[in-house]
Amino acid sequence: MKKSYSLVLGWGSARWLAHIWVLKYIEEKNIFIDEISWTSIWAIIWACFALWKTSKEIEELAENIKFFRLFDLNLKTWIFSWNKIYKILESIFWDNLIENTKIPLKIVATNLNTSEKQVFKTWKIVDCIRASLSLPVILSPFEFYENKYLDWWLKANLPILDVDWQDIIAVSVRENPTNIETHKKIFGLNFLRSFFWFNYSVLRRTITILTRTNEDLSIELAKERWKNVILLIPESDNLGYYDFKKIQEHIKKWYEIAVLKLGNL
Repeated sequence: MKKSYSLVLGWGSARWLAHIWVLKYIEEKNIFIDEISWTSIWAIIWACFALWKTSKEIEELAENIKFFRLFDLNLKTWIFSWNKIYKILESIFWDNLIENTKIPLKIVATNLNTSEKQVFKTWKIVDCIRASLSLPVILSPFEFYENKYLDWWLKANLPILDVDWQDIIAVSVRENPTNIETHKKIFGLNFLRSFFWFNYSVLRRTITILTRTNEDLSIELAKERWKNVILLIPESDNLGYYDFKKIQEHIKKWYEIAVLKLGNL
C-alpha cells in the first residue's frame, strides 16, 4: 500500500514556477497527496490542483497571466491595492469553497489584528488566497470579517507545522543569498554604484536570509515531532523574483530534480 503525503509549498515570487515540476511528477507517479498547505499568492497553483486541474492546464494558466498587470498603484496607503488580483482570482475559482475541494487545503495567513496565525480551512477560495498574499508594505492588507490579513511568510514561509500527516513533501523555492547580484546593467549602463540597486540587493538578501531562517526552524521543529520531511529546493539561482516569463526554461530542469528527490516514493 502506497503512503499518503502532505504537500507543503513555500513562497518565492516568480520562483513559485518550481512548484509546477513537482505537480508534473506527482501526476505521473500517482503519488497520493492527502492535504496541501501553503502561504502567499502562488496558492493559485495548488488550489487549481485540489480542484482537479492538471499540470498542463496550470502551466497554461501561468503562461497566460500577465503578472505585472495584476497590481494597481495606490500610493495613498500601500504601494499596491488588490482590485485586479481579486478579479483574476474570481475568474479562476468563482464561488468554490475551500472545504469542497477534492484534496483538503490549508491556506495560512497572519491576522494583523491579533498578530496570530490564521489557517483557513473554510470559506471561499478567492478570499482565503487574497488574505494570504499581502506582502507587508507592498500590498494592502485584506479586510475580511472585521479582521485584516497579511502574508504568513515572515513567520513560516514553509508551513510544515500546520499539516497533519507524518510524511511530508516540502518544496522550498528560496534563493541562495550569496548568489544574488550586487549590480545590474540597464539599457547598457552598469549600476554597480547605484544607490537604488545597492539598497535593492541588500533588501533582497535580507528577505532571503529571513526566509531560510524561518524555513529551517520549521523543518527542525517538524522533525522533533517525528515527522518525515522530504525537502526539495530547486538548484536554479539564475531565476530571479521577477522572471515570470521563464516558465518553460526551468520546468524541465526542476522536473529532473523531482525525479532524483522523489524517485523512491
